[in-house]
Amino acid sequence: MPESERAKVKSNREGLENWLRQRLAGEAVLREAQQKKWAERPEVRARIDAAVKDVTARVVTSSYLESIVQLPAGFPSDAEVSAAYERAKPQLNMAATYRVAQIFLPVTPDADAAAIAAVRTRAAELAAQARTGDFAALAKAHSQDAASAAQGGEVGNLPLAQLLPETREMVATMQPNQISDPVRSTAGFHVLKLLGSQPARPATLEEAKPMLQAALREQRQQELINAHLSKLAPSSSVSIDKAALDAALQKVN
Repeated sequence: MPESERAKVKSNREGLENWLRQRLAGEAVLREAQQKKWAERPEVRARIDAAVKDVTARVVTSSYLESIVQLPAGFPSDAEVSAAYERAKPQLNMAATYRVAQIFLPVTPDADAAAIAAVRTRAAELAAQARTGDFAALAKAHSQDAASAAQGGEVGNLPLAQLLPETREMVATMQPNQISDPVRSTAGFHVLKLLGSQPARPATLEEAKPMLQAALREQRQQELINAHLSKLAPSSSVSIDKAALDAALQKVN
């Protein structure tokens, strides 16, 4: 999983569990297909062979290009990063963040209407208790999300994009210390408390530095790749048969 996706999943327990369910379902489908020897069908085998050939070509090509555009560990320098920061400063912003706590009550995928209504009612009762009591204590005692319950319900200080889609609109309109009515997600009901928030603001150089370093390295690597490709196949020596290209396009369309 890419590092950026990994970071999002680590802070979203429900999202992680949904991802795991999808992976398990995919493995189950694969096992079922293998039991039926699906890959031995000629049309499926042809698609597999074509995919293997394509992936092999891309892996060989990309890994070879990576080997010839290695950059020194010290690139870019601090001065180059600072210059890039000044150029991009108007676009470098930190999203607003919301420090949220929750009491989570799950709903099983096969729950009927009566079971869902019972969980909703229990969530509403806990929301009412939380408005006059200790939210953290209630979360520790009743929330079914172990990771956040151990922290008194705290999910973290996150931008809206890293919160569950079903909770974003509610959180964005809440005031500090406000407690929501139960919010339904695919996994169950969430009683939310906004512990605090920070508005969007310009990113500092230190905050933007990792992103700028990665962008500058990627830009330089692409420049070196383009230079190598131009050397291997210079424009002056490449001739395209336009008639053959037109014929091929007509055949595709």
